[in-house]
Order: sequence, then structure tokens, then C-alpha cells
Amino acid sequence: MANQGTIKLGPWGGAGGVAWDFNSGSGAAIKEIVINHGAVVDSVTFTAIDRVTGEILAKAIFGGLGGQPDQISIDWPGEYLTSISGTTNVYLETLVVESITFHTNRTTYGPYGQTNGTAFEIPLENAEIVGFFGRAGAFVDAIGIHVVPSAN
Repeated sequence: MANQGTIKLGPWGGAGGVAWDFNSGSGAAIKEIVINHGAVVDSVTFTAIDRVTGEILAKAIFGGLGGQPDQISIDWPGEYLTSISGTTNVYLETLVVESITFHTNRTTYGPYGQTNGTAFEIPLENAEIVGFFGRAGAFVDAIGIHVVPSAN
């Protein structure tokens, strides 16, 4: 996907799995996230929409098939992602994303997963998350973000 007008921050987590990137560029907004989790974050699914038309630009899943799903529906344009936080930990001898929390300008979603590991936080001001990247295999090994200056 295009990296138009975005800034990449991270990733946080381990070096396992394969690299992935979900970034529709500065003309997109994240509308929905599904997190499959248990002891760790098994997978994340993102849906991005066009800021002008509201049409779905892309939807993709990263990670494995385990865990219980939780869905976040973001009420864009009034609500938008402002930051993420979470924990990383060694699971089955691999450093992975153990938990993740999504923060919007209105509320906090999560944490999803267990919260026993090493904390990470990406505090941002006047920015919006428009994409994610990282590494994944059977679990989400690492996660980072693509941001643009907030128009709100």
C-alpha cells in the first residue's frame, strides 16, 4: 500500500514472523479493527476507508487463527485513532505483542490480551493513526503505526 504523506513510528515487539504493512496513505482513515486475543494478541484485522467517499479502500488480517475476537468500530470522522499502547512478552519462546490498547480522541478500547509484560506507549499530539505495520506469524510479533497530522 502507498505511504503517501505518513510518518512511520515503531515497531514494538519481536523479530519473529514476516513483515507486513497496512497503509492506505494520508487520504485514508481506519474505520474498524478486529483483535483476536487470548494470552497474547493472535491477530489484528484493519479496515481503511477513503476520507472523501467513505468507501472501503482496504481490509487485511495479520497474524494467526487463534484467540477470541473483539471488534472496534470507529465513528469516523468525529472519532479517530490517536495512539496505541500495550505490552510485549515472551510467549512460546518468542517475543510477541502480549496486549494492545487503541486510543481515540473520544475513548480507549482495550487492553486486549494479557498485561504482564513490558509496557510500550506511543503518545502523540495532533496526529491521527492511518495505518499499521509490523511482523506476524502465528501471533502478532510486532506492531508500529503510520500517522498524519490531525486535521481535527
